[in-house]
Amino acid sequence: MAVPPQGRRRSLMRLHKIIFVFFMSFIPIYPFSVKAQVPPSLEIQKAENAEEARQFIREYTARFMKLDLDPFMELFSKKAVENRMLPYADIREAYRKTIAGSRSIVYSLDIYSIRTYAQSVFVTGRYKIIQGFKKGGKTVFSGDIQWNLIRENGSLKIREVNYGRSRL
Repeated sequence: MAVPPQGRRRSLMRLHKIIFVFFMSFIPIYPFSVKAQVPPSLEIQKAENAEEARQFIREYTARFMKLDLDPFMELFSKKAVENRMLPYADIREAYRKTIAGSRSIVYSLDIYSIRTYAQSVFVTGRYKIIQGFKKGGKTVFSGDIQWNLIRENGSLKIREVNYGRSRL
């Protein structure tokens, strides 16, 4: 016995409704993970970058006080500039001489501000260095300091460091 065309349409519509309701019932069970695909908010990224910058500065001071040139210089980009004019090779040589003549270095720092940008972090502060010499004696330097940190190969590196000096 043949089903009239109108009955066939009703059966087909009923089947479509059943399939639709069936698939809709899975949405609460398997929610779309839209949140995982959304990048973190800008404020969260800034907070993470600021904390990463603080950690970088702590590492910078620790490595400098250890008087080991190579690990310390790993914190600098090969494109680094110091006081707006010294290129990387000259920076390395200056720190080599400083470390070679030092018995000890005590480095303290007060961070004034950390400003985060899409590809960099700008840090300002005030430093104080007490340098003990191998030949005896010591000297104290202090002043303002600024770092421009960039990301290279997943890590922060010093792109530029500028500081003022005043002997105490």
